[in-house]
Amino acid sequence: MPKPVDHALRKKAIVAESVRLFARLGYSAVNFGAIAKRCSVSRTLLYTYFKNKRAIFNEAIYEVTSRVEKKYTEVVHSPQSADAKLRQICITVIAMLFDNRDFVCVIADVLAAYRRKGTIPVERIDRHTAGVRRIMAALVREAVRRGEYKGGTDPERVSELLYSQFETAAMRIAITGRAEVSEAIDRLDTILSPIRA
Repeated sequence: MPKPVDHALRKKAIVAESVRLFARLGYSAVNFGAIAKRCSVSRTLLYTYFKNKRAIFNEAIYEVTSRVEKKYTEVVHSPQSADAKLRQICITVIAMLFDNRDFVCVIADVLAAYRRKGTIPVERIDRHTAGVRRIMAALVREAVRRGEYKGGTDPERVSELLYSQFETAAMRIAITGRAEVSEAIDRLDTILSPIRA
């Protein structure tokens, strides 16, 4: 009797293998046939899970962002100080980037392709990043209100500075591959230390 297939697990495996393939060959160079071969399934079976490679890419984005959003929720509702929550959220994002190096490379590749075409999806990027920016700015406001950060600290500016460190880490991962978690966290602390009361 054949072993039952765990379809959710197979779908996750297809996404993971596809991301590795996109990272190695470049998103535009990969077709459905290559994905099917890499995953040891037929193209027909692959179509039962995803209608095209864009759907696989979107699923990868959904998987990563869902995990990070779950962690944000846990951190925001924890009993820590606002400063500790902000730092933990920043570390969560940095860890996600480093834990998903192939995915970061694929995102950089896809964005570079959009740039070459002159069609960068700014609104879509803003939608994916707006949540974390809002959370960070809200935590800075809360830290100022509680006296954890100096009065006059600009929440939007701090949140932008912190977010720029995520972009820096992502670019270092995607372009040089020579990025270290500890260095990224040190840069976050360089931003947060001077504003602490």
